[in-house]
Amino acid sequence: MAAYGLKTHIWNNNIKSIALLVLFPVLILALVYAGLLLWSGYIEGDAAAQGFNFAADMMPRAVPITLAGVGAWFGIAFMGHQALIDAATKSKSLSQIDEPRAYKLLENLCISRGITTPKLKVIDTDVMNAFASGIREKNYTITLTRGLMNSLDDDELEAVIGHELSHIRNKDVRLLIIAIIFVGIISFFGEGVVRGMMRSNMPRTNRSRRGGEVNAAVLILIAFAIIAISYGLAMLVRFALSRKREYLADAGSVELTKNPDAMIRALQKISGHAKLDAPAEIREMAFENPHAGISSLFATHPPIEKRIAALVKFAGGRV
Repeated sequence: MAAYGLKTHIWNNNIKSIALLVLFPVLILALVYAGLLLWSGYIEGDAAAQGFNFAADMMPRAVPITLAGVGAWFGIAFMGHQALIDAATKSKSLSQIDEPRAYKLLENLCISRGITTPKLKVIDTDVMNAFASGIREKNYTITLTRGLMNSLDDDELEAVIGHELSHIRNKDVRLLIIAIIFVGIISFFGEGVVRGMMRSNMPRTNRSRRGGEVNAAVLILIAFAIIAISYGLAMLVRFALSRKREYLADAGSVELTKNPDAMIRALQKISGHAKLDAPAEIREMAFENPHAGISSLFATHPPIEKRIAALVKFAGGRV
């Protein structure tokens, strides 16, 4: 396993970040088009040709409004994502006086590589986990749980901090935050459209004949297909965030600490005690995000056993 410094991985993350910024507005516009088809078919009961014409006519007016709304949402989330994460996890800031041991370990790692020291935060829970967050250097943050700090010795805690610091150095955190923001927008939009339909009591006009009902049904089916495809693609972004990033962050920690055995011991202690009480999007950012059953097929984190095996095989660690 190569040590931290894989320029290809960082380059790939930068490319993926740009691709997400391009892809998600396209998906959102597809959802707007689907919403117009739904309105035409479900509310108005229009024939298929009328529905497509209506959607084509309305798109030029809907696009700027939609993009402005999405841009405002993204801007707010971009600037305030850390506050949202803190609120969701009930994390609080730590100073060197509050937690000298963890702060010193983090500071020493950063000094050794000439890195600006991220902010340090804690979640008061017995769960053992950690995550890095932030998009720019001035708001990079490493959050540790109280259970993690109480259960790991200095070398093990340093290994976990080195792992999260590697996510920051590798630009993983920026990619994850951008993906989370856009997936949230699309999920909200898609779910809102479906729920609105289910709860709507608005009259469906132009359905006096059987043919009109069939034509309207075609529009509704096409709209649902577009929504399903867009929503599915948005979810796949989360699954496409390669498990490789966790292996590389483990390797980056070893490169920083020169102690693969400490990382192995940390993984062993954390295994089975890492289930963080937080939204799914935040758990995807965590050091460990356990999955069971069929959900493990879509996990963004490799099993701890495989991470340990990789450290033994490639980093010279001993179980």
